[in-house]
Amino acid sequence: MSDSRPRVLVVEDDASMQDFLTTFLEQEGYEVRWAGHGGIARELLQTEAFDVVITDVVMPEVDGVAVLDEVRAEHPDTAVIVMTGHSSVRQAVDLIRRGADDYFKKPFDIDEMLHVIRRSLEHRRVVRATRAAPTRPGVVPVAPDAFPRIIGRSKAMEPVFDLILKVADTNSTVLIQGPSGTGKELVAAAIQEKSSRRSGPFIPVHCGAIPETLLESELFGHEKGSFTGAIARKEGVFKLADAGTLFLDEVSEMSVPLQVKLLRVLETGTFRRVGGVEDIHADVRVVAATNRELRELVGKNLFRQDLFYRLNVFPIVLPPLRERAGDIPLLVSHFLHKLGRSGRPNCTISDEALKWLCAYEWPGNVRELENVIERAVILCGGGEVQAGHLPGELRPARQEAPLAGDTSGLPYRAAKAIFEEQYIRALLARHEGSVAAAASAAGMSRAHFYELLKKHTIDLARYTSG
Repeated sequence: MSDSRPRVLVVEDDASMQDFLTTFLEQEGYEVRWAGHGGIARELLQTEAFDVVITDVVMPEVDGVAVLDEVRAEHPDTAVIVMTGHSSVRQAVDLIRRGADDYFKKPFDIDEMLHVIRRSLEHRRVVRATRAAPTRPGVVPVAPDAFPRIIGRSKAMEPVFDLILKVADTNSTVLIQGPSGTGKELVAAAIQEKSSRRSGPFIPVHCGAIPETLLESELFGHEKGSFTGAIARKEGVFKLADAGTLFLDEVSEMSVPLQVKLLRVLETGTFRRVGGVEDIHADVRVVAATNRELRELVGKNLFRQDLFYRLNVFPIVLPPLRERAGDIPLLVSHFLHKLGRSGRPNCTISDEALKWLCAYEWPGNVRELENVIERAVILCGGGEVQAGHLPGELRPARQEAPLAGDTSGLPYRAAKAIFEEQYIRALLARHEGSVAAAASAAGMSRAHFYELLKKHTIDLARYTSG
């Protein structure tokens, strides 16, 4: 690309928007070219190199979606930012899936646009530097569709994908840690699918859901007559998972005596059925998971230290959903399609409802989000899921939150939206619903203040004392 100023191509049929963006970006130090529609943009892209393409969606002759597709196919190192006057959740998800770096609904915040341009340029600079550097053994680039069952493209998930690829084709034991509902079983299954064991069995066992008296038999099997009710020999999951992968979920719930027997299997590859005397060998790769801090349990003598070290050969830590809020629109779209395929009503979701979902903390993580979407689809009955179809706790958690708070785990736009709404609500509460007083205190016009009220669907009546 250019050795001096970054080069930006603005594709926009509205002359005033062309002039505005060109003037602003040139003042910020960018070299700017513009095209009145996608056809002209294609011609320029064939003869000139650009660092960033900013394109409208609806244009004569060739639209912005076609421009996006062409840039992604022919110029993968070029960032694409899309502008649209008629944004919807479905369109936004489609644009991101097609490879857009970001999208903006008109009218947009020009400072946000500038932030996204800078972020995209820095990301591509790092990618180019990484590509030019000598390849290290074992480093494998992660394709966007490498893990089709794991929905997510956020930065917080990139280390997880990278670790899966690094460990998959080894026999090392893996310990997956993370809060409940973050998708630990999906990660375990992905490790199996990317390994040489992919043709073998994948058997999940939820240790906390099986009574302690039955868990040993479930894992190792039992001989006929070894205890009351053992009317026949039973093979345990260690034997059934031979040449495959055994996923031990919530391994922290296992009793200390059973932990000793698990340690023996991991160290020797052999075990005995309950009531048996014969050592049985099984070629099993163990992937364990827990939502608890095993080091703390070791300190309390509730988990064996030697077993912890044996399980923790290759740890993978999953981020909570609040740290990957950028994945929420993709997850929502996935769950809506999943429910539609299962016979539930086909639904879309409103922008306001999606804003609530993106702002919520999600203590139950992805599992909680899926349950909320299923409930909303039932209440909706078809058509568009509105904010009123969502549980009431989603809004108050953000409505009454103090202005302070760590939003560093959110994307810039989501964090800014949260602050903006909290700021406006705090002003209204302080001035008892007086828009004139609140706008004056904020240093903005009443017209702008009313626009923010509409943007965040704030009910002015609840702040008036009358």
